[in-house]
Amino acid sequence: MVLDVQEIGKKSYLGMTLLFLAAALAGCTTAPPTSTSISKAPGAASTKIDVGLAAFRDICLATAPSFVSGYAAAKKYGVEGSTEFGGITGDGSLSVQIKPGKECAVTTETRPGPIVHAQFLQTVANVAATPSGIKGGQTPFNANVGGNNFIFQHDRNGGEAYVMIKLGS
Repeated sequence: MVLDVQEIGKKSYLGMTLLFLAAALAGCTTAPPTSTSISKAPGAASTKIDVGLAAFRDICLATAPSFVSGYAAAKKYGVEGSTEFGGITGDGSLSVQIKPGKECAVTTETRPGPIVHAQFLQTVANVAATPSGIKGGQTPFNANVGGNNFIFQHDRNGGEAYVMIKLGS
């Protein structure tokens, strides 16, 4: 089955919200931190990961498939608001959109270079049970998280948008 991500986006107000927030983020003038140190496992060396990807991991991937506790996780990143439409940090550097049981997305300002895309693929691969398509390095791709199939997208137009949408009902 071939899915048209643009068609999914048209049917989803999350897609419209992402477009609006990406445009808003493109005009931000503050310089947020672009990475954070994390440890992969106890005793493992610390590595740098983009703060937007860390937020995507903690807010979306860690709370899938329901995303209900994603609101609480978003607050840890300074995101204000807890409605289905999500929220944004006070400086506008990070936004979150959650539709419980269906979709979750994190957007940030543009990050230069290919590193964040590779980190996105690796971040999903670290939690996905069946990360089909990740090996090709292209998005969108399908993966199973929490026993549910999702389509993942990394959109770099006007900022960074890390998106996961649940397939099926």
